[in-house]
Amino acid sequence: MPRVTQASLMRLQDSIDIIDLISYYIDVRKVGANYVALCPFHDDKTPSMSISATKGLYHCFACGASGNAIKFVMEYEKLEFYDAIQKIANFFNIALEYERGETKQKSHLLPSLSNFYHNELFKHDDIMQYLSSRSVSMDSIKEFEIGYSGMSYETIRFINENNLNYQEAIDFGILTQGNDRAYARFSNRIIFPIKSSNGMIVGFGGRTISNEKNVAKYLNSPQSKIFNKSKILYGYNIAKQMIYKQKSIIVCEGYLDVIMLHQAGFRNAVATLGTALNEGHLYLLNKENPRIYVCYDGDNAGINAALKAAKLLSKNSKDGGVIILQNGLDPADMVAQNKIEEFKYAIKTAKPFIEFVLEKIIAQFDLQNPIQKQQALKECNEYLNSLTLLLQDEYKKKCALLLNINPSLIITKNINKKNQELKNPINYLQNNNFAEETILYNMLVSQEHKNFALHFLDKKYFSMYGSEFELICKSDYDNDKINALKFKAKNEILSNDKFKEQLRFFILEYAQKLLPKIFADKSPAIDKLQKINTIKKGIERLKAGELLII
Repeated sequence: MPRVTQASLMRLQDSIDIIDLISYYIDVRKVGANYVALCPFHDDKTPSMSISATKGLYHCFACGASGNAIKFVMEYEKLEFYDAIQKIANFFNIALEYERGETKQKSHLLPSLSNFYHNELFKHDDIMQYLSSRSVSMDSIKEFEIGYSGMSYETIRFINENNLNYQEAIDFGILTQGNDRAYARFSNRIIFPIKSSNGMIVGFGGRTISNEKNVAKYLNSPQSKIFNKSKILYGYNIAKQMIYKQKSIIVCEGYLDVIMLHQAGFRNAVATLGTALNEGHLYLLNKENPRIYVCYDGDNAGINAALKAAKLLSKNSKDGGVIILQNGLDPADMVAQNKIEEFKYAIKTAKPFIEFVLEKIIAQFDLQNPIQKQQALKECNEYLNSLTLLLQDEYKKKCALLLNINPSLIITKNINKKNQELKNPINYLQNNNFAEETILYNMLVSQEHKNFALHFLDKKYFSMYGSEFELICKSDYDNDKINALKFKAKNEILSNDKFKEQLRFFILEYAQKLLPKIFADKSPAIDKLQKINTIKKGIERLKAGELLII
């Protein structure tokens, strides 16, 4: 197999978002500066794996699994190095260059089909008329690459004529097989390309404009090795810059809701893909920790979906609220009817998640009936006890007011097990040795620092990282312990003078700790006295600014 060029490999490594990649495989949560997850490499019961977006590294504090994104994919999928980097390159839509001057081709199936469907749209006046009737502009059609898939045979013919991978078409759900023949999944539908957060096409959504009762209005690509609808938000690849800028995100239900909101200037809108907002979406919603506005359709189904979303988000202590649209309208309707100011007002008056959930729980019961009122109180208590202690306390009075009862009847419990785990899932982070980490990290990244340090250091100086010191001495940099060290150490590269000072203080600290041990040992008094005098003189010289070996 031809080897990937070093320059190409470096470009790939620079392009990798380790959080995006790992969250494709497992659920991750933001805790402080890092992300945490249940480690997939051992039977993990609480989140033991920490992932650093800035360092591009992961480390499990329980089993010791550590490394970068490439190693994660190798270990998780049991792949060799070159297979793993090819998979990652495909994930981030990057072409790799090889030593023999070859470029391994990415799959062109989905991008080619997307372009085909987009061009087909302009050949169908009736479909263009339909989009126009929904007030979709030409700019929006182009930006979101809206297309049209006609008869089944047209898609199959395009695949065959362009020598696209037929098996991939089946694997990705473009084609389905039955009665000894293949059919195009998205026949006679408006096509909405679905892209990952980095802009790679991973599937399609199709909307029929027919009124046939037995035909589903919307159809999405099935789950595949590149498409997980529970972890993708439609339009996020376009919206993410505005989400970061405004620190807010609007989550809708449908493709047209997103497109129309973007068209009206709400460039932070995204949508779930025919599924309820779930734990898998939290990674994207955690980025930059934006205020989250849930804006589903105003019908009963939309209200119920908003209730589920509000419960999920409040249990994860997310800020934001539910946007309530009047008269059963959806966001696309609001924009089409030019009710932009009304929509802005709806955002400003969004109902906080916890308040929304409490109101919906209580609305199910007749509070004039004491038995039903008691049941309402029970369900409210159960919900409140899924929240953090602070939020429980903050909303006790609100709940009592809604139920018209004494607040003392709202009984909150200790923080639940799940929140205990999330509060500080990795306590080990506070128990590291900063001096050892700093010195060893600098020896890793600077050959000059390493050569200088080896004149003075010995394994005995290290109380925590003696094994890592030996590995660095042997230039064994691919060891899990070295990856773990890189993860925990701060990325501070010291100047020569500062590194020398760090070594001096480090050896001084060792010498000062060594004295009591010598006093306590059982060696002959004369030997002990000689050692003590030698250490004391060394401490004096170190304090005076001299660097020496103890």
